[in-house]
Amino acid sequence: MRGIILALVLTLVGSQKSDIDPGFSSRKSYLYSYEGWVLNGLQEKNLAKAGVRLSCELEISGLSESTYLLKIRSPQFEEYNGIWPKDQFTRSSKITQMVSSCLTQPFKFEYSSGRVGNIYGPENCPDTCINIVRGILNLIQITIKKSQNVYELQEAGIGGVCHTRYVIQEDKKNSRVSVTKTVDQNNCQEKVVKSLGMAYIYPCPVDIMKERIIKGTAAFSYKLKQLDSGTLITEAVSQQVYQISPFSEPTGVAVTEAKQQLTLLEVKSEWGSSPDTSMKSYGGLRYQFPAVLPQMAVQLIKTKNPEQRIIETLQHIVLNNQQDFHEDLPYRFLELVQLCRTASADTLESIWRQCSDKPRYRRWLLSAVSATGTADALKFIKSRIRSDDLSYLQALLSVPFALHLTKADEHTVPIAADLVTSSRIQKNPVLQQVASLGYSSVVNRYCSQTSTCPKEALQPIHDLADEAISKGREDKMKLALKCIGNIGEPASIKRILKFLPIFSSSASDIPVHIQIDAIMALRKIAWKDCKTVQGYLIQILADESLSPEVRMMACAVIFETRPALPLITTIANVAMKESNLQVASFVYSHMKALSKSRLPYTYNISSACNIALKLLAPKLDRLSYRYSKVIRIGGYFDNYKAGAAGDVLVMNSPGTMFPSAIISKLMAYSAGSVADLVEAGVRVEGLTDVIMKRNIPFAEYSTYKKIKEIGKALLGWKELPTETPLISAYFKLFGQELAYININKEVLQQAVKAVLESADRSSALKRLAGQLRGGGAAQWTQPLWLGELRYIVPTCTGLPLEYSSYSTALARAALSVDGKVAPPLTGDFRPSQLLESTVQIRSDINPSLYIQKFATMGVNTEYFQQAVEIQGKVLTKVPIKFDAKIDLKLKNIKIEANPCREETEIVVGRHKAFAVSRNVGELGVEKKTAILPGDASSNIVEEPFKPSGTASSEDFTKPEADSTSRKHTYSSQEDLRPVTARKAHKRDICVKLHHLGCQLCFSRRSRDASFLKNTYLHRLIGEHETKIVLIPVETDADIDKIQLEIQAGSRAASKIINEVNSESEEEGESTLYENIQAKLKKILGIEKVFKIANKTRHQKKQPSKKENTVLTELGADPDRKHPSSSSSASSAVSSSSSSAVSPRHKEAGDEDENNDQDQARKKDASSKSSSSSGRSSKSSSSSSDRSSKSSSSGKSSKSSSSSSSSGRSSKSSSSSDRSSKSSSSSSSDRSSKSSSSSSKSSSSSDRSSSSKSSSSSDRSSKSSSSKSSSSSSRKSSSHHSHGHHSRHVNGSSSSSESLSHHSHEHHSGSSSSAYSKIWEPHEIYQYRFKSALRQEFPKRKLPDDQINSSDSSARSSHATSRASWPKFLGDVKTPVLAVFLHGIRDDKKVGGLQLVVYADIDSIRPRMQVFVSNLTDSSKWKLCADASVHNAHKAKAYLKWGRNCQDYKVSSELVTGKFAAHPAVQVKLEWPKVPSSVRSVAEWFYKFVPGAAFMLGFSEKTDKNPSRQAKVIVALTSPRTCDVVIKLPDITLYEKAMRLPLPLPVGPKISTSEQQPPTWNVFAEAPSAVLENLKGQCSVSYNKVTTFNEVQFNYTMPANCYHILAQDCSSDLKFLVMMKNAEEAVNLKAINIKLGNHEVDMRPASGRVKLLVDGAESPTNVSLTSAGASLWIHSENQGLALLAPAYGIDKLYFDGYTFKIQVALWMAGKMCGLCGKYDAECEQEYRMPNGYIAKDAVSFGHSWILEERPCRGGCKLRHSLVKLERSVQLAGVESRCFSTEPVLRCTKGCSPTRTVPVTVGFHCVPADSATSLTEKQTKFDQKSEDMQDTIDAHIACSCEDINCST
Repeated sequence: MRGIILALVLTLVGSQKSDIDPGFSSRKSYLYSYEGWVLNGLQEKNLAKAGVRLSCELEISGLSESTYLLKIRSPQFEEYNGIWPKDQFTRSSKITQMVSSCLTQPFKFEYSSGRVGNIYGPENCPDTCINIVRGILNLIQITIKKSQNVYELQEAGIGGVCHTRYVIQEDKKNSRVSVTKTVDQNNCQEKVVKSLGMAYIYPCPVDIMKERIIKGTAAFSYKLKQLDSGTLITEAVSQQVYQISPFSEPTGVAVTEAKQQLTLLEVKSEWGSSPDTSMKSYGGLRYQFPAVLPQMAVQLIKTKNPEQRIIETLQHIVLNNQQDFHEDLPYRFLELVQLCRTASADTLESIWRQCSDKPRYRRWLLSAVSATGTADALKFIKSRIRSDDLSYLQALLSVPFALHLTKADEHTVPIAADLVTSSRIQKNPVLQQVASLGYSSVVNRYCSQTSTCPKEALQPIHDLADEAISKGREDKMKLALKCIGNIGEPASIKRILKFLPIFSSSASDIPVHIQIDAIMALRKIAWKDCKTVQGYLIQILADESLSPEVRMMACAVIFETRPALPLITTIANVAMKESNLQVASFVYSHMKALSKSRLPYTYNISSACNIALKLLAPKLDRLSYRYSKVIRIGGYFDNYKAGAAGDVLVMNSPGTMFPSAIISKLMAYSAGSVADLVEAGVRVEGLTDVIMKRNIPFAEYSTYKKIKEIGKALLGWKELPTETPLISAYFKLFGQELAYININKEVLQQAVKAVLESADRSSALKRLAGQLRGGGAAQWTQPLWLGELRYIVPTCTGLPLEYSSYSTALARAALSVDGKVAPPLTGDFRPSQLLESTVQIRSDINPSLYIQKFATMGVNTEYFQQAVEIQGKVLTKVPIKFDAKIDLKLKNIKIEANPCREETEIVVGRHKAFAVSRNVGELGVEKKTAILPGDASSNIVEEPFKPSGTASSEDFTKPEADSTSRKHTYSSQEDLRPVTARKAHKRDICVKLHHLGCQLCFSRRSRDASFLKNTYLHRLIGEHETKIVLIPVETDADIDKIQLEIQAGSRAASKIINEVNSESEEEGESTLYENIQAKLKKILGIEKVFKIANKTRHQKKQPSKKENTVLTELGADPDRKHPSSSSSASSAVSSSSSSAVSPRHKEAGDEDENNDQDQARKKDASSKSSSSSGRSSKSSSSSSDRSSKSSSSGKSSKSSSSSSSSGRSSKSSSSSDRSSKSSSSSSSDRSSKSSSSSSKSSSSSDRSSSSKSSSSSDRSSKSSSSKSSSSSSRKSSSHHSHGHHSRHVNGSSSSSESLSHHSHEHHSGSSSSAYSKIWEPHEIYQYRFKSALRQEFPKRKLPDDQINSSDSSARSSHATSRASWPKFLGDVKTPVLAVFLHGIRDDKKVGGLQLVVYADIDSIRPRMQVFVSNLTDSSKWKLCADASVHNAHKAKAYLKWGRNCQDYKVSSELVTGKFAAHPAVQVKLEWPKVPSSVRSVAEWFYKFVPGAAFMLGFSEKTDKNPSRQAKVIVALTSPRTCDVVIKLPDITLYEKAMRLPLPLPVGPKISTSEQQPPTWNVFAEAPSAVLENLKGQCSVSYNKVTTFNEVQFNYTMPANCYHILAQDCSSDLKFLVMMKNAEEAVNLKAINIKLGNHEVDMRPASGRVKLLVDGAESPTNVSLTSAGASLWIHSENQGLALLAPAYGIDKLYFDGYTFKIQVALWMAGKMCGLCGKYDAECEQEYRMPNGYIAKDAVSFGHSWILEERPCRGGCKLRHSLVKLERSVQLAGVESRCFSTEPVLRCTKGCSPTRTVPVTVGFHCVPADSATSLTEKQTKFDQKSEDMQDTIDAHIACSCEDINCST
């Protein structure tokens, strides 16, 4: 046994590593060579980098067993600034000289078992030197574990305590050990890092490690030699890499590499001597940041003698920026800020004394000090405030900037508190607000750096809150809560709860808006104490006694805390039981919005909401806009690990039809961090009362007291509390509230008074006019913003690596204005005088904005900067100099400006990236190398093939071939590797305005590194320049002025320079056509053909064959020139106009109403068949009779029959088409064959042939017209693009309007089986849109003998309308507006643009035309726009432009009708020809359409729709839902049952019997119809009641008792409507209305309704007025109507059986009675007078019965509490139960004759208690409800023993 144990022990000992802990002998000295360098740049070669290298020798000698002396000998610094790796490091004597003075001093350090302890150095040693020593010693830090060769641990190093892995390999033969150490810089327990300006960016709990944009790692390699005296480090190498990916791109990274090498040179046997100087301990290896951070990494400046430097810099800024921005202004401003950071408070005071009397110096100094952010700067601002040195505006700008930008630490917080509490700040409410909010932000930043927030920092804000509560000051409460919200400390929760009624009984009187602020103050606290906040908020959400707005805000804040699934399920459970639909809708929509979120930090809450939504009723998704909603829009790009989300919280209150509060916020997510970028909120309360206030004294009316007494008679009734008018808004940036505004009742009343009262208006106008006369000049330059972000980490060399970003924004404005009013304004000036005056203004305004941005990465110390820098700047200057003359009497405005005299840069943007090296020794010199060198284009892909010497002659013989092949190579390689062609971009776009003598140019120059890698970072690297420049253009004559003249009214016609109607050109074209015609007549010997075709041909354009001429569009009817046109011509035109109708794509309604969408797109069909267009008219006319007899064409030669015969004539041509073997089924599939498709649609077009089947008419026509089939089809095809025009020229609706429903049957029979069975269900996109016009005015076939004398109603109306409606409005109307923009030239020639507007808005068919023309003599360019309402169901618009408005065209049409039996509207957009630039933009946009449609929930179907047309059909399937079909050229998108935000009414249809042209009711009345539909309507018909909230219930009124039907329950008590059963019959009612000083009764009597006013019978048409408010009563139908808009009653109607009342929108939430509250709360509709909800409709109705005194009235019923007759066992105790709500009972002395069961709640007490049910005793209606039971309520009584004496 002992042997076994001994063997095991020996084995274990043998397996142990020998002691390899490195160390140094205390009796020896060791000499090492050391080299360490840092390089910054992109990882690719041949790009510029910047860096620094330190070379030296180290001598380590022992002082004691574990203490050693370190001496650095011959340190040498070298800079690197060049192209890597071609260039070399260069020696820098300046840096060496500055740093070696401290590095060459001796240092001590503790070292034991490979671990470095404390480091000692000379006193006052700079931090940079100590940190370099730490970097050197960090290289020899090793942790050896004797039992393991591979292990991991958290090891302390220069970068903190980080995760480290060791691998040890031993070579026992040679006594050598290799150690590899890797350090993960991303996984540190205590990471050394310094950040500035990132306090409001929060790390996300999800995937923090994976998504960091800055990542780092370090690898160390050691070679150890085992000696007798111990283990010695012979070589150590470290390599560290930090990479930053600004856009989270895997390959778009910038890299900082740091490397160290330590090599043993010599070991000496000598002792080290302790240094003579005193040594100070500087701690361990952990990197120490200096107390004052290095200068900004964009420049190095001298900081000695800061006072003198600040004065010099101020002088430079002021003197060089008087006229314009100097190029170096951003640098100088940053330099000024940097100098102020080094200056003490006394220095700043001294500078202030020198500058305080110089406004410009003073302004720049204050801006710089405010941006400094130091304690001394804050002291300086405080002393300025206390000594009252600053004006109000200067204080308002300086104080908040200083507080928000100050560095938050233990020094600045007390100073900031002292500043905020100073008396000067406290006196001014606005200053106190911005200062307190700024202070709270300082505390927030300070407390975010510490584990606990000191009480002293919070005390000023807590004191403010306590004072506000004790004094009841609402303004102080709001300010305190917003400050607490900015701080976000859990210690403030107790203060917040004091403002919430649920937690504090004293808070019951606190207004709702303060309670909302209290809940919002919990938002930031939830980041630190999530569970506590969630606990309070869920209680608030579940408490139904609180205001809905308060509860909704609690819900919003809960979801911001990212609750887990259990809490979200609890919220869903609350919403399930919720009776308030506002809250339920808000919760549901918030959950639904979050469930769709794709941002990583919302993954958990998104999935939880998806589960919880299953619990909630989907009906909540169907609620209208009246209910509160949450809208969330967001996106996440996984490639870049970035995303954004925008939330809009819409909260409605019951008292408004529109949102009472809207909060919108934008959050950004990037690389594992999230920030609340911007948030803004607006809340409105009681504003409708202020707006609708008409100074009507409702409280003085006689009915006011009567209504109040009636209210008191109702148990528990209270008038609604008066809303305090309030408008509040706030603005947050990065989660910190910067400012808010609170406009209360007093301010609102003053504003309304100022607007309404003429005296105030006149004084304001007087002041304005006085300032205008006096003129004035001002100049202002102000820094607007300074942004600074810095992130610093140490490298292994001990030098800091800094990532920083700086941005400045500077604004400048120079203003000079002078004015004159003629005639001069007199002393008793009236505003009406201005309307008779001429105002002249001369102004010169020069606003400009200069924004500069810097981003740097590299080493930044107080001695030197070696970094990569990216700079971008934008300079905007908009000089505006003009003279204006405004003549209001003549409605003329004339503005003159100088033309372009010299090149003016409006916007200049430049961007460049370079490697930069700076050092303090050479301040004026900085080395810069562009990161992308000029020869970077040398790329192997770009190199041409070089043949060998023997074949070199080919280089010269075929150079073209070589260049062509190279070009081809580039294009083929471009997708794989973008090369130089993509690296350098140049683009210039100029818009020349010759007539104004200038051109506007956009130029872009760009060189980037995207040829290396196509990432955003590589695109930033390089040089970019963008300019928008105004350049003068040489013209024939000099331009003196540019003039813009606007003339409105009747004088506009006299100003027109160029005639709009271009008839002369058109006539010229006609003459040319006639010449050609004459020649062809001679050649062919044909005359009749051209006579017939002349009318049609006249409408075509010569070159394009697609566009109509300006002349024919604007009016000159060709009928006047060719009066001999016959019905044959008409039939030809009509046939052609209905040609290109493809059954595959056209819908019956389109063919009928919208033939102008004829498919001009099918150019191939048109060109094929156009050759014989003339001949086809003969065949058409020969078959125009109903039976297709050829004789009819000769008879119908009168022009009046053209339209009636056109439909029939087209039929024969279609028949002949089919006889010529043109298959209709194939034509439906191939729409390019327009001849057959048009013929088929035409063949079924005439409704009047219904007596015959279509097929029979086809057969009957075959024999007569088969010969002409081919020519007819070609004719109809050739003219298909002009159908719209031909229809209008003929003054009729043409055949396309006679296309009938039969087309549908033909279509279905020939195209597909889907349409052949009508009973089969259709997909929504397969239905056809049918226009309303065709349904209301169907075509009717007339006998031949009536054709000339009459027509159908539609035709006659259309003919009449066309005849009376000119093409060109200028023929009947004068222009309403004329605008001219032109240059005034020396040669007096006119050049420029003219805009003329004609409008006819008073007609039943409103129309507007706009013409823009070029006034230059040689130019024919014009733009023509026309928008018109054709009839009640159709509106059209088009836009044409180009030469004589012929080159391009876009048209649109809106038609109402039916779609799948639902009312619908169709919008159609056509673009026959558009410019290529427009097409390219549209194509780019079109790519996103399918994706956007998918995101919006649309279904998609690939379809071959017309190529140049888009249609949108919206069908109203219910007032709240619609079906949508969108037909685009390649796809059809559709969605069923899309929810609408508000209910839409379906307008009344026009009777088909009406002969008059219909009015434009659909377009004019649609807005008012929607508005009317929103108004509350209540009706009572027989026993059916429909409330304002559209809740219906049946209720039988007890006899002889008045019910409160509808009442204004606000404090105004404007009106009251009561109803009771009439005595005459069971179903008849009588109503009583109290309003104003009048009491109106409407009673049925003898089959009519009798009107009584104040008890006396009155005529049925009467007008009554009460102190400023009027009402009207008139008879309507069988009843009476009352209108009293001033009281809130839009209309009241009563006919004895039916009662209807419609109240104004502003009465929402103010009503009560049987008609409900009009608050959209359907679940709470049965609200009784005491505010409780009744169990059923009967109890609800009974509660609103008005009791009457015994014997005086007919009502013998009383409300009384009752006792349950039976005994009840409640929880095992015998109990007596009493009702908690009153029940109807007959009065004393009466017995019930009729009862009705009602459900009532009961409160129970023990049976042996002394409680009894007597009046004036315990109020059981205020007790809790223990049980429910059904009892009988009395509704009719018999009164024989009634005692009238009481």
